[in-house]
Amino acid sequence: MRNPFIPGKGKARPQNEADKNTAPVSNLLQEALNAFYRDDDETALELFLELLDTNPDNLRLSYLTALCASLLNDEETLEEVCSRVKRKKPRHPYSIGCEAVRALYYANYQRAEHLFQSALRSLPEDIDLNLGLGILYEYMGSEEKCVEVYRRVLELSPDNIRARIWLGTSLALSGEFLNAFAEYQYAKRLDPNVENPHQHLGRDLYAEGLIAEAAQEFAQALLEEPDEPLAYFYLMDCYKRLNRFDEALDIYETIKQRFGKYEETLSQCYESFGLYNEAIPLLEKMVNDNPNDPELLVRLSQAYQKTGKIEEAIANLKRALDYLPDIPSLWTDLARLYYHTRDFPNAIAAAQQAINLNRYDQEAYGILADALLFLGRIDEAQAAAREMELARDEAWQRYQQRFAGNDDEIE
Repeated sequence: MRNPFIPGKGKARPQNEADKNTAPVSNLLQEALNAFYRDDDETALELFLELLDTNPDNLRLSYLTALCASLLNDEETLEEVCSRVKRKKPRHPYSIGCEAVRALYYANYQRAEHLFQSALRSLPEDIDLNLGLGILYEYMGSEEKCVEVYRRVLELSPDNIRARIWLGTSLALSGEFLNAFAEYQYAKRLDPNVENPHQHLGRDLYAEGLIAEAAQEFAQALLEEPDEPLAYFYLMDCYKRLNRFDEALDIYETIKQRFGKYEETLSQCYESFGLYNEAIPLLEKMVNDNPNDPELLVRLSQAYQKTGKIEEAIANLKRALDYLPDIPSLWTDLARLYYHTRDFPNAIAAAQQAINLNRYDQEAYGILADALLFLGRIDEAQAAAREMELARDEAWQRYQQRFAGNDDEIE
């Protein structure tokens, strides 16, 4: 699990041979690379897209944009970038890298590995292509190959924070916790703003179910950095899992006292740990202060859903849709909520809107068919079910074509 609450500053890598054939490194590119190399993919993607607007032929930028889009599950951006690159210079190593990222996104790991290795035969010391290969092996669960790739990156660029941290994570997944901790310490020395090494190791142990050991690491992280909130939440959860409820309650009270005024950070932590009743008052206050912020409205709606306050969830989601009318998943959520309250006409309308925006939305078809059925509109319900099957078959064929990289077969 990546830590969204502790930002860091990355170190730009030195230029390699491939960079000499690209546009000069600008301050904006440096900023984008810094974000990417410290695992801040959202910021990196935003900056890479900005750079691509003025440098549409820069293949390295295209590859990095595609890689960030894939990591963020942004299929639309990924497809747009890869399609443009393939039309221009399909044989360039970065173009092949784009195809590798695309294959990775569609879980065709064998094809992705072949393409990454093909690109790296031309640019064996390219850090970005090697990082892409490391990400592939991470998705494949090949920890030993991950370690090999990230060590190769660090031979080329010892101060690459992303590779340093990911090497640590790969080592932890292999059970080499002490070596993982050493890598996290190295990253911390490079940049004091990255996550505390004890906290990172604690999350590794937590993920492996070693809760008592994780609790010790989180406690040490708090001693070293008492103003970072995430370790408190992990430690509280560890104590709950260890049936140390009095200590968990003490941590809970400390969290409220120490971080109560940091509404955004605290609300996100509450949401991440499923403490929605605690998150709701903070979200309500933030929405009251920022009534036109659709992201806050969506988060508040989701918190209401989790606590069974369906009418409140509907009201806030409808407000969010006033600002975000083109997001099909929000219409599907609204349809589900209406269906839950047995408001079938509104459920039908919302589900139909979701389908209009995304004709492959299987959940929306299911809600539509069921709501029609409850209203006794049998023929329409059967028609919706048939459309759902057709859309499912078409989506599967579309996925298979993209899995195989057969772009020309896709309309």
